[in-house]
Amino acid sequence: MGATVETTEHGEGRQPLALWWRSRYGLRLLLEVGLVGGLLLTYMRVRQFTRGDLRAAFQNTREVIQFERWIGLPFEDDLQRALLNHPELVRFLNHYYLWFHFPVAIGLLAWLYWRHNDHYFYIRRLMAVVTFLALVIHVAYPLAPPRMMPGFVDTMFRYGPSIYTRNTLEGAANQIAAMPSLHFGWAVIAAMAVVQVNRSRWRYVAVLHPFLMGTAIVATANHWWVDAAAAGLIIFFCWAAAKLVSRLLAAREQDWEESAYTPVSAQPSSTNVRC
Repeated sequence: MGATVETTEHGEGRQPLALWWRSRYGLRLLLEVGLVGGLLLTYMRVRQFTRGDLRAAFQNTREVIQFERWIGLPFEDDLQRALLNHPELVRFLNHYYLWFHFPVAIGLLAWLYWRHNDHYFYIRRLMAVVTFLALVIHVAYPLAPPRMMPGFVDTMFRYGPSIYTRNTLEGAANQIAAMPSLHFGWAVIAAMAVVQVNRSRWRYVAVLHPFLMGTAIVATANHWWVDAAAAGLIIFFCWAAAKLVSRLLAAREQDWEESAYTPVSAQPSSTNVRC
């Protein structure tokens, strides 16, 4: 006769379910899904705040063009003219811009949560801080993308898939939030995470993602070169700040541990102090 396990309302049979619920696959997972979903919703909502400030957006765009010419960057329409001779490549970049932004970011966080949980929270915080700073700049510095300027082609409208309305003030997306490019920023963070976490010799293939996304955002005339550079600078400063804070906290923790284990005889005695 097989042994049976009785389960009561307060018995041990309830423990496995309770342990699962408190694990990272139970309540913690639901909280993370809600948090990440809330961040993505906030991202999409905040991007709508400045979509009517067209005068400032086009004035800022003229300044960006002058700056790029001053530092000698190759102009974006040169890349477009070279790629327009290859329509299939342009269509590929259009689809890459559309389908490799949110899906890769969400897939990265899911992969880290399940397979590399010790790295998940750092990458999630980095993405959240970078996104927050980018949204602040979107509100403070509206910028029209190249496709709204003379001499550029809106490749997504011409070749598809078209995701923006022809009227800038219509639609759910803020079309004058070009600076910085979160398409490029999230791609850089994804590549950093894969290279740092994965130990396979093929992990450096992940670097192709920000390279292709950087090419896509310029070739589709959705961003200027400096939009990608601004995203890279934000990531660098956030990473450097995180490293600095981590070192300061580690040093303080070491000081606490050393003071806690200092022998009483080694500490200065008040009886030896003379006034």
